[in-house]
Amino acid sequence: MRIAPVALLLITSLLWVSAKSHAAADTQDRVLYRYTDDQGILVINDAIPPKFVANGYEILALTGRVVEVVAPQLSPAEYEAQRQLEVQQDADRKLLKRYNSIADIESARSRKLAIVEQDMAIMRSNVGSLRRQIAQEEASAARTQRGGREVAPELLQRIVDLKTEVTVLQERLSQRVAESDAIGTDFDKAAARYTELGAGD
Repeated sequence: MRIAPVALLLITSLLWVSAKSHAAADTQDRVLYRYTDDQGILVINDAIPPKFVANGYEILALTGRVVEVVAPQLSPAEYEAQRQLEVQQDADRKLLKRYNSIADIESARSRKLAIVEQDMAIMRSNVGSLRRQIAQEEASAARTQRGGREVAPELLQRIVDLKTEVTVLQERLSQRVAESDAIGTDFDKAAARYTELGAGD
C-alpha cells in the first residue's frame, strides 16, 4: 500500500514529536550528584560512591539547578546533642506558655507546696495519735503483767498493728518531704530558666 505524501509527512512529524517528548522526559528524570571526595575536591557525577554519602551531597538537575540538599549524617555525639537541644527547646516553649512572669512561678510554687504541707501536717497528727494509742495499750499490757496475769493476744496484736501503721505513715511522710524538696528544686530551675530566656525582665 502506498502512502500519500501529505500523510507520510504527518506521520513523520508525529514520530519526531514523540521521540522528542521521550527524550525530554528522560532528560528531566536524570540528575547529577555534587559531593566532596576524600581529597576535599568537589565532584559532580551521575552517581555518588557509597562511602561519600554520609558526608552529605547535593542533587542537581542537568541544568545545574539544585534539586535537593542532603545534609551530612550526624555522629552519635552530634545526634545526642541535637536531641537534647530539641528537648530543651520544647521545655522552654512549655515554660513560656505556662507562666507570664516570675511572680506566676512563685505563686504556683506556693500553691503546690501548700498542698504537700497540709498532707504532711495530717500525717504528723496521725502519727502522734497512733503513738499515744500505742503508749496507752502498752501501759495496759504492763499493768496486766504486774498483776501477774497474762496479756491477751488481742492486745499484743493491736500494739503490733498500731506500730505497723506508724511505720507506714512515717514512710509516706518521708516521701512527701522528698516531694516537697523536689518541688522547690523544680521551681527554682523554672525561675532560673525563665530569667535566662529573658522573659523575667
